[in-house]
Amino acid sequence: MGKAILLVRVSTERQSFDAQEQELFQLAIADGYSENDIIPVCEKESGIKLKEEERKGLNTMKQLIESDSSIEVVYSWEISRIARKKKILFSVLDYLTERKIQLVIKDPYLKLLLPSGEIDQNAEMVFTLFAQMAESEMRNKAARFKRA
Repeated sequence: MGKAILLVRVSTERQSFDAQEQELFQLAIADGYSENDIIPVCEKESGIKLKEEERKGLNTMKQLIESDSSIEVVYSWEISRIARKKKILFSVLDYLTERKIQLVIKDPYLKLLLPSGEIDQNAEMVFTLFAQMAESEMRNKAARFKRA
């Protein structure tokens, strides 16, 4: 079995990523990964304000994938923990599927690739729906703050 990345993100310094990291760690262990083969990538950074190239967590994930061919899966707690912008989410989706790296989302549970390495069309549809919801949620939040 190869290696797994835990992609963990919170938005503010006040928040802790411990709970996300532990839940993803347990998910990876349940999927058969050993403790030594699990690589946590944890960052406190905005999922909406930063451009993709400014996101330390995503850059670290890509550097790890580029430098270690044994990485076969990325776990994330929910789609919005990857990003809140559809453009970035679809860029990450393309990046992982081009390299046949599995993406596992904990909530709602989603496994992006079939055992053949091809994208699961149903999982892609769910990903697209939740990508839209993640971006819309932040637009609505920003509009509420502006009105207040």
